[in-house]
Amino acid sequence: MVNFGQAAVGIIVLLVVTGGLLYLFYSRTNAVEKAGYGALAMLSLVSIMIPVFWIREAGFETDQMNTQQVTAVTNGMQLYAQYCVFQCYAIVNNKLTNVKYNGYPISTLNALSDFQLQRIISAGVWNPQATAPTNPNQIPMNQDYGGALDANQLNYMFQFIRSDDPAYLKKQGFDTTVVKNGFDGLVDYLQNSNPTAYQTAVNLGKTGQFGSPTDDTKKKALTLNITQPISGASCTPSCFNPLNVKVKVGTTITWINTTDQPHTVTAIVGNDPTASPKPAPTIFDSGNDPSKYLKTGGKFTYTIRASDYKVNPDHTIYYFCRIHPTMLAELIITQ
Repeated sequence: MVNFGQAAVGIIVLLVVTGGLLYLFYSRTNAVEKAGYGALAMLSLVSIMIPVFWIREAGFETDQMNTQQVTAVTNGMQLYAQYCVFQCYAIVNNKLTNVKYNGYPISTLNALSDFQLQRIISAGVWNPQATAPTNPNQIPMNQDYGGALDANQLNYMFQFIRSDDPAYLKKQGFDTTVVKNGFDGLVDYLQNSNPTAYQTAVNLGKTGQFGSPTDDTKKKALTLNITQPISGASCTPSCFNPLNVKVKVGTTITWINTTDQPHTVTAIVGNDPTASPKPAPTIFDSGNDPSKYLKTGGKFTYTIRASDYKVNPDHTIYYFCRIHPTMLAELIITQ
């Protein structure tokens, strides 16, 4: 943006100096002195106007840079809406949630270097800890790798993802009151330009990332298995099955590991499973010691307490595997 303070100071100085020089010029009666002071006045005016013009030009360049970045972010948002179609986001109360790109949370991507992020976007590198789409064509990537994105579009996608990091924008010299988070405009864009994608995301938001709950409120005891990945789920290398269960206070749950890998059953803090899970062993935890990991056939049993109903306002408890954090699941507690 134009620095109006600097420009105003420059103009005031210009007027003061000009007035002073004109006074000196007209106060002289000698033609030689007038000629000398006239030349001095011209040189002084030119010298003073140079920084004024420089400030003005710098302001124009900054405006242009911000305008170009806004265009890049907007184009990136449209490309994201078009090409990121596999478990990229849900919409709850008209707001985005669980936002990802190629299986990576956006916050994870913005913690990477520019080179690392560009590589993921260009080569279509999928998060190895997330379930990949069965159709590889659903992974956006560079045209050189058989994808649809050209060089300009790769840059647009890069700038769009980076727009979610205000610290990065400031570091690059962008005005964050002008260049804003492109994800904030995605919901409105989908409503107006891609209502089908919008409704799909809304439906996902209604059922949650774990789908509709299995109602086991009539059971006093039930068994949940740890199995191989469930079709369409993002848990890997294994899944809690079912992913979403509704139970009553007093229900005894037994988890059994039917896979060939060790796992844990650990409650997490809070009711946002999209964030990096933080263990809540005071609720329940099969153990963080390797000697307590659930190996093949291993079991962990826990009885739902009355206090569990009040852990979170929505009466849910999310849990995960300490060894494999993408193995997330949900319990809905009723009384």
